Formats: sequence, C-alpha cells, structure tokens
Amino acid sequence: MSPRRAKSTGSNASHFFTDQLMGETPPSFSTMERLYALSAEVYALRPWEVLEEGELVLTRDSGTGETCYCAVMGALGQVIAVYAYIGVESYRLFRRVLAGEISGAGEFYEVQRSVSLEFVPARELDAQDRKLLTALRHPIRSAGASPVFRAGRPGFFPWYVTEQEARLLEECLRAVIVICSAVSANPKLNYWERRYTYPLVLRVDGKDGESRYSIELAEATLPQEPPLAPAHLGPEQVRQLRNRDYAVRGTLELDHFSSGAKIGEKNERKACVRIAVAVDADSGFLFPPELATPEVSVADALGMAIIRAAETSRALPKEVRVSNRRFKDCLQPLSELCGFSVKVARSLPALAEAREGLLRMMGASPRPEI
Repeated sequence: MSPRRAKSTGSNASHFFTDQLMGETPPSFSTMERLYALSAEVYALRPWEVLEEGELVLTRDSGTGETCYCAVMGALGQVIAVYAYIGVESYRLFRRVLAGEISGAGEFYEVQRSVSLEFVPARELDAQDRKLLTALRHPIRSAGASPVFRAGRPGFFPWYVTEQEARLLEECLRAVIVICSAVSANPKLNYWERRYTYPLVLRVDGKDGESRYSIELAEATLPQEPPLAPAHLGPEQVRQLRNRDYAVRGTLELDHFSSGAKIGEKNERKACVRIAVAVDADSGFLFPPELATPEVSVADALGMAIIRAAETSRALPKEVRVSNRRFKDCLQPLSELCGFSVKVARSLPALAEAREGLLRMMGASPRPEI
C-alpha cells in the first residue's frame, strides 16, 4: 500500500455502502478519508513487526466508554490486520483465541464485537471496496496491499462499517499508531512486562484545540462469565406440552453451536447459521435440528430442539445431558415445566458424531476469517 494521504476527488459520492447499510448510517466521505489516511500511517509503521502476538493496545470508545482491545496480526505473513475487540466479552474471546480454545469460525463470530482494518491484495477486493478506494484515489493496481475496513457483530460475519463504527476504528488505529510510534522511537519501552497488563491510550483535548494522547498501564481483568438468559416458551408452546400425553423415557444429548456457514441476501449483513441439536444417547438418532437466527437466544434454541425431539419421538426425555453449566442453568425453567432433569456431562459421544457430520454437510469454515 502506498503510504500517502487521500485527496478529495470531487466525486458525487458523499457516503459509501448505502445499499449494504439500509436503515443504518453509512460512513461519510470525510470519515473514510480520515480512516484511509490512518490506514496509510499504520501500513508505514508496520506494527506487526513491532508488537508481539498478544501485546494488546487498549483505548476507550469516546461514545460509550467501553474498552477496545486492539490486536495486531501479520508476524506470520498470512493476515495483516489491526483487529479491535470491543468490550469485555470480546476480550474474553480474544483470550480464548490466544489459548487455542476456539474450534471454528462459527464459534468465533457468534460472540465477537469488533472493528478491523485488513490489508489485502487487489484480487481480494470486492466491488464496494474498489468503489471506495477509487474515490479515495488509492492506487489499487500498483499498491502492494489495499485497506479493507470492517465491523463485526455477534452472530454475524464482518460487514461494512457504519459511520459510528468507522469513527471507532479511527480511535483504535490512532491508539495503535501512538504506541507503535513510541516503541519505534524507544525500543527499550516495554508496556507488556506484566501479564494481562497493557498500555491504555487516552485522548486529551488541549486548550489550543489540538488532540494529544496520554499512555497509562491498565490491568485487563476478566469478570465471571455472565449467565445465559433462561429459556422462554410462548403460551402456545406451553399449552402443547401440557396437553399432549407424552411418555417419559430415554436420555437426550443436547448442544448448541454456530456452523460458520453464511446466510443472507446479496446486500444484507451475513449471519452465521446457529444450530441446536438433540440426539438420543442410546441409539444415536439425530432429531430435527433447530436453526436459529442471531436474534434467538441460546436457551430458546436449545428449548426448541428438545420440543422438536419430543414431537418426533412422542416422548419427553427423562434426562437431558449438556456440555456446560451455563446450558444447564438456562434450561431450568423448561426442565421444571416438563419434569426432566438436566446434567452436565464430561463427554457427549452420540452428539459429537452428529455435530461433526452436520458441520461437514454444511461446509463450515474451520477457522475464523480474521
């Protein structure tokens, strides 16, 4: 990428990604000009040669006060990017990624809130990115890499930035530039000596109208993981369960996961396919899975998988086995209504085989595209 500032083109394009962000505020030309200029500064600094994996740069969203945890990728040469995790639950996700605990793209995108800048070769640019970069006079053909700006929301794949998301990405890139500039000027600086302690960059507006930045060390602690919202059944579903004379027998193995497969129309934000599955523990029979949109809670998806199994087998389970305590707790209202017990099991062998087969069938991506 040529590290130069964008110049106004006199183009009629006052906003970008308008078709893709219907009902939201698309980014303005002036905002994307600033973002492009910052991306050129980042590329010139080459922060992936300055920061090690896991050496985060923190800043705060000036609008919400939430902490953003900025990670730089590129040391291995596969992905060159600045990825900002927004909020403590996204930071929890980063820690899990670093520890190798994420099994696939679906599991990553189910949780993450983010804004990002990635540098890609020209062949990977889509039509909207080309339109933006052409308006900004970016030398697409001659540049070694071109910037792509994206935002991630829980349950969705990365999508084009809104005005607010673009401005937040500005703040995050400025923070990375401040820290990389400081470390490049003084290689002895080490803001990451203590585990989970990172430099926090804060903007200070001076009396002369100029913005300055302060750096302080901040310990990034993780609170206890919040519980899932409990399962909630509608009146009709409750009536059906109560009025049907189902037998009570057998054990179900139950799980919820995101496949990493994409759903959505051409100009829509693409959602992850979320699946709740119930399998008969003895026979290995897979009941019809429940496919859920991002707006449906995990508990409700799990509850619907149990109801589908009951309708198919004409029997309510005597016991339901799940993989973790959060699933057990969120199913408590349903278990009390239907009279089955819920237990946390170390392994769910029948379900593991069914899950693997479903993911293969859906062609799920094995890794997050970050």
